[in-house]
Amino acid sequence: MRVIFSVYINFTKKDFDKNIDLEKNLKNIDKFKLYYNFLKNRQIQYSKKIKTDYILFENDNKWKDYKNYFNKKFPFISNYNIINFYKIHLMYELSKQYNEILYLDFDVVPMTDKNIFDEFDLDNGIACRVNHENNSKEMLEFLSLNHDLLNHLEKNYKRNYVLSERAPRAKYWNCRAMLTYDGLDGDNDVYNTGIILANRKNLNKLSYFKNFNDTLKFMTYIKEEDDFWPKFMRASFGYDNETLFSYKMKTNNINLINMDMQWHHTMHQWSFVPKSTKMVHVINKDFNYVEKYIEKNNL
Repeated sequence: MRVIFSVYINFTKKDFDKNIDLEKNLKNIDKFKLYYNFLKNRQIQYSKKIKTDYILFENDNKWKDYKNYFNKKFPFISNYNIINFYKIHLMYELSKQYNEILYLDFDVVPMTDKNIFDEFDLDNGIACRVNHENNSKEMLEFLSLNHDLLNHLEKNYKRNYVLSERAPRAKYWNCRAMLTYDGLDGDNDVYNTGIILANRKNLNKLSYFKNFNDTLKFMTYIKEEDDFWPKFMRASFGYDNETLFSYKMKTNNINLINMDMQWHHTMHQWSFVPKSTKMVHVINKDFNYVEKYIEKNNL
């Protein structure tokens, strides 16, 4: 009772939100279209190798209904974030039929014959990669020793000092603010939910969408009214799935099974695939490099 699934939503120009690098995102759309068959076939081939069902969710009525619901009820949430909540929603939908679920972003390319479900003890927690390479703690530790700089950032936060809400540091501090408000230890992991592996038991324990309306109101309060945190930091807080994932993992005491770089190698700043890689997350969308690497190494 295992399944692998992914989501491919073909955005158009009008679907993108303000303050987004439109030119870059339109180029990414073109790359997804060009390599659609390659990406889909690699995920299907892997599912067949490990004898597991595969489902690709696309721009169908299920997605349109979900998006319209969010647009009406939560108009402040971007389309990008709606898609990322949608993939978590689909995990719960699939858990009604399957006991173990693997989610892959559509730009994740499997490069192994090993069965990922057999590599992790899913009764022991949820398997995901965390972004240790972005040491978010350094930010406040540095500022705490530089009060003049902190005052400067606070006065001029609207200009150059606001992080993107997609930045790992922004997600770390967003979740930290939520946890400390609840009286909990604010330290948390910044998850990369491009690959998530979980079973039904721990998804139910995670209770991701429990009291979802109240949670979003809470996130809005932290972002707009909680004066404990500097304005330039709160301006980078958003409504992303990974901040909420970290918050739920911590508040519901879910054990993290840390997915190492072999199972979740992120190809971001430069195009390179280590020999030990089992799955590569092509964040920079250089699918051509990955396709040639696979051909060269007969993978």
